[in-house]
Amino acid sequence: MADYMNRFVDSSTFAMRYFVFFIIILTNKAVAQNATVHALGYDNTAALQTAFNEPSNIYVVIKSKMRIAGRVTIPAGKIIKFEPGGMLTGEGFLKGGIIDAGYHHQIFDTAFNIEPQGVQNYFSAKWFGATGGGRDDYTAIQKSITTCILNNIRTLFIPAGRYSISKPLILQGKIDSANKSRTRAFCTLEILGESSFWDSNMGTEIYPSFNNTFAIGIQTGKGCKIRKLKVVGLFKPPFLNDLKKFYNSSFSEFTDRQCRDSRYSPYAAIVIDPFTNLINDPMPDDGGYPGLSAFYGQANNLQSLSGSTATELEELSINGFVVGICSSPNGVSKNAEITLINKVQFENCKLAISGGQAQEKMNRVTNIACWGGTHTIFATGLYGSEKEAGNWYISHANIAGGVVRFIYNDQKGYFPLYINAIYAESIGSWGTINSDIASGISNCVIDFADVEIAGERNLLTSWGKNVLYKNCNFRFYGKSTPILMEGNCTFENCFFSGKLQQSSAGRFSLKNVLADPFDKKSLVTIIIFLSVVTAMLLAVLIFVFIRRRRING
Repeated sequence: MADYMNRFVDSSTFAMRYFVFFIIILTNKAVAQNATVHALGYDNTAALQTAFNEPSNIYVVIKSKMRIAGRVTIPAGKIIKFEPGGMLTGEGFLKGGIIDAGYHHQIFDTAFNIEPQGVQNYFSAKWFGATGGGRDDYTAIQKSITTCILNNIRTLFIPAGRYSISKPLILQGKIDSANKSRTRAFCTLEILGESSFWDSNMGTEIYPSFNNTFAIGIQTGKGCKIRKLKVVGLFKPPFLNDLKKFYNSSFSEFTDRQCRDSRYSPYAAIVIDPFTNLINDPMPDDGGYPGLSAFYGQANNLQSLSGSTATELEELSINGFVVGICSSPNGVSKNAEITLINKVQFENCKLAISGGQAQEKMNRVTNIACWGGTHTIFATGLYGSEKEAGNWYISHANIAGGVVRFIYNDQKGYFPLYINAIYAESIGSWGTINSDIASGISNCVIDFADVEIAGERNLLTSWGKNVLYKNCNFRFYGKSTPILMEGNCTFENCFFSGKLQQSSAGRFSLKNVLADPFDKKSLVTIIIFLSVVTAMLLAVLIFVFIRRRRING
């Protein structure tokens, strides 16, 4: 039988600087495996280092507060375990070691610096003192983000709670403060909370106390993920007390005049690539995000056009921003490709999802919802570059009223757009899709807000003969109100509840277009047609009958 010995180093409330007390638990072979450290006093650096230097100690357990003023280096493979109440304080430095601690306890002061070898599972934002109780948790969360990125820790866990932040949280590579350049060009991190995109319980909620930057920014990320968070901002949608004005408002006038609404730096929940890379890249015309000018031009080891790849944003709830998810607003960088946006609920945003440049390729939006207070669900070219739109796939969206339009996409001929399975209820209009190349919209049910509520307005704009709407339904509930549209797109096997009217020059291409069978005018036409046909058949039968009588007579 193997024997084990546990070594405990105890520095208690007695007035001493270093005191190490070992409790040895003997079995058969007397091999040390575990050391527990209790410590109070001026500086416990030496006591902790001694415990880790003992070759037989696999674990060192911290059971109370220890002040560390110097440097502790933990040999590879050894574990520093924190029990409830265990904590390292001071301005010391811990290098190496595998951290094992509960996710709901603070184990480091924010002034304490660590470079761990790893963690048992996740790194918790509460380890640096985030409370989730309403006080400002910016410093603790940002230090947790930076620590994870620099030490190859894959996941930062933020337990359920309400986390207020006074500054934006930024995911980026390591910064060399001497030459103001990143020594690590890219970053990879997953931020994981405990919310769902449809949730009745308290989850992980982020509340920025500012209205002029972004809540979370990902700068040149590679495979970054943000999952299971609720992000709540300060934007208040206008015109909610006047639905006719709300549904007919232009994009530019949809503002609360409080939150920052600028092309290259809008107030947003999540931004992909907010900053430029090179020091000689021009600052955006609007000056960039206020207070964050030092973050622009910090990646001279990259190219101007370098950006993020394979960002995943999933199971999120976003409420109260000028832009919910904003891709590539800086106007210079490209990439931001293979972005996956899935299971996201939006509310009270001017624009839910923004595409900012042409190299946003194979970006996919699935299973999103918006139930009010929003102008546009998806748009390209309104923030970031004014030039070409990227390549986006949008599928399965649920819109339940209180949305001015679904889309604005003026492609200018570079990349196509594909949309499938959109259900929109009481929406103001479909919006705009213009394209010189083939784009497809299919299997959508678009129910427009009644004219009595929203007024008469143009419901769809699509210029481009290769823009195809297939198996789509455009209707007013139970009414034959004319459907006003403009463009020269193609409708195939589509249904319109009222007469399709062209509101501008050009002509639609119609293939197997269906009219509303319950349209009164259509019903009258059908009855008249059937009556005429019946009369003609009756006349033919009478003629044949009389002729036979004469022949037989």
